[in-house]
Amino acid sequence: MPISFHTSAAAPARTIARGGWCASLLARWRGGRQMQALAALEPLDRKAVLQDAGLTEGDLPALARGGHVQSLLPAALALHGLDGATLEAEQGDVMNDLARVCMHCRKARACSRLLAGAAREDHGRICPNTITMASLE
Repeated sequence: MPISFHTSAAAPARTIARGGWCASLLARWRGGRQMQALAALEPLDRKAVLQDAGLTEGDLPALARGGHVQSLLPAALALHGLDGATLEAEQGDVMNDLARVCMHCRKARACSRLLAGAAREDHGRICPNTITMASLE
């Protein structure tokens, strides 16, 4: 799966090698030191790094708290009958957009409960990615 959502220490290296920029940022920058290193960059350099990843300065708070993306987005894709690996390979920009929207979502607990119960209709009511996932089916 190109946008590798793993929790192991080896995951960031695999994610970078496979090209999932947003996933690699989530995996690498969740720690405080990485966020501090990003904050220490000159504003233009920081903007360039974020722009390369499809993010903005406004995304940083969501990035810091967006750990739920690693577990919930793959489960949501599967619930909607989508293969994350195929999506990443064929439409990587769409996969990054899905991850970014998920990262900003504040309904992670409800999402987790609904995904655990495989409640697709109920999940569709709270997920901001529902329309995009429905268009990809």
